[in-house]
Amino acid sequence: MRCTLLSIFLTGFFMIAPGAFAAEGKFYIVGMGTAPDLVTLRAAEVIRSADLILLEQQSEYEYWKDFIGNKEVFYCPHSARVGLGMNPEEIEDPDIRAIVEKNAGHRRAAADRIQKEVKAGKIVVAMQGGDPMVYGTTFYLEMLPKDFPSEIVPGVGAFNAVSAAVKMSPVFGYDTNSVIITMDDFPGRVDINEKLMATQTSMIFFSMGMNYPRLFEQLNRHYPADTPVAVVSYAGERGKERVVRSTVGRFLKDVDHKQLPLDAHTLLVGKFLEVGQARVDALIGAKNQLERDHGATPTAK
Repeated sequence: MRCTLLSIFLTGFFMIAPGAFAAEGKFYIVGMGTAPDLVTLRAAEVIRSADLILLEQQSEYEYWKDFIGNKEVFYCPHSARVGLGMNPEEIEDPDIRAIVEKNAGHRRAAADRIQKEVKAGKIVVAMQGGDPMVYGTTFYLEMLPKDFPSEIVPGVGAFNAVSAAVKMSPVFGYDTNSVIITMDDFPGRVDINEKLMATQTSMIFFSMGMNYPRLFEQLNRHYPADTPVAVVSYAGERGKERVVRSTVGRFLKDVDHKQLPLDAHTLLVGKFLEVGQARVDALIGAKNQLERDHGATPTAK
């Protein structure tokens, strides 16, 4: 009798369990990779469960429409980031103040909509190209309560995609282990690119609106002229991805940077583009391996 009651209970539980959790809403920020076929399994699963999709522009819907289908979509423009952290009341110029206020309104409207839908038990998904944690849009989470149900699903970002395109790992710089990911200088930035170049380590520039003449004037002051350079356009997109190679000294002569796709290319600079996984400390590594394997120390000449 007890087993029969237990079986009935378990059967009933599993029958109602999906419905029991259906009322638990959640907000997701989902990295969509650099191409539609680089979307992760988790990202696809989350999007399938979505009741509402958040995008920044209409072109994103066209790009990801096979994932979105007929789900409801609302938009918070990419430009909504402009003025984030500024108090409009402290801005004297009325035109600038109007822009800051308008963008603050977009951000507030998005956060309010997310909060309303999730409280109603809905799944809201903000879809973002690449990986949202590298120059992506995450301010929504800053505007929501700290305990708000949310999750970020990482994606295949441009750093990964461009490294794969050139088939060399930026962390192997022969005598360096680091990679600097940066973008164009802007007023108020304390880690300006020329300061970052002092170590001559690997650098990857997210180059939307990059001032290339200024950048290469700086690079030529810090890197040997024969330091390899590569530009990857449409990273990860089969049939569209393109790699152009040059050097620090010749880039402005070899590459028509004005013709590069504005929002779809990345610049890579560093020895890693040629040296591969060769290491300046190779002998030390061999000594250490010998000690581990045989407990002996070789005599180096």
